[in-house]
Amino acid sequence: MLKLFDNGIHRVLVFRDLTPKGIVQTNQCLIIEKDKGVLIDPGGRVTFKALISKLSGEFPITRIEYILFTHQDPDVIGAVASWKIAIPRTKIVLPSVWMRFLPHMFPPDKGIEEDIVPIDDSGANIKLYETTLKIIPSHFLHSPGNFSVYDPVSKILFSGDIGASLIPSGQDYDFVEDFDAHVKYMESFHKRYMASNKACRKWVEEIKDIDVEIIVPQHGAVLKGRDIVERFLEWLSNLKCGVDLLQ
Repeated sequence: MLKLFDNGIHRVLVFRDLTPKGIVQTNQCLIIEKDKGVLIDPGGRVTFKALISKLSGEFPITRIEYILFTHQDPDVIGAVASWKIAIPRTKIVLPSVWMRFLPHMFPPDKGIEEDIVPIDDSGANIKLYETTLKIIPSHFLHSPGNFSVYDPVSKILFSGDIGASLIPSGQDYDFVEDFDAHVKYMESFHKRYMASNKACRKWVEEIKDIDVEIIVPQHGAVLKGRDIVERFLEWLSNLKCGVDLLQ
């Protein structure tokens, strides 16, 4: 577990080591403000039990107000039904475009409509005491309904698959220190999964006026420090990907 921020009232924790060997690694993120929490991209069934155990050692899971899903991939939302059993009162936050698919994750007689907070394409804000989490559109990177989450207290941006890296087993590291050496672990993923350079530039434009010190992607190492963050944004702005590469 990484403790990325703690001022005594507000904490940010990232769980990076819960994915079984041989399965694509995922990061699960928890924002805590006083006695309430927001869980971001909790992962699929392969991480569910381990994450419950780890979370319980840090924070009462019954105090998680929202579980926020940046997009619909199974390694993001695959355990949603189990989470609703574990924390029945929690609210499910997800892009509105995926809302109609959520019943496929639950038994037919399980009504969950009142527990869903659909996020419009333009984004939204989520209030956690004095902290307002900003949900920022990141459509087509890679999902057509996709969001990033910005925490203004810690100055951390939770970017979903944007910035994801696929680092070989045995060579993993928590933080990017050498950006040039790290690019090779991001490049093939972004070229394949991100829709276009236009979409990349749109997202960079959305966050350019936000004070970001750390970017936490759903996969791979954390991009920490203004220099690393700025180098990543410049790299992404110039990346040809997706339909740009169609012959």
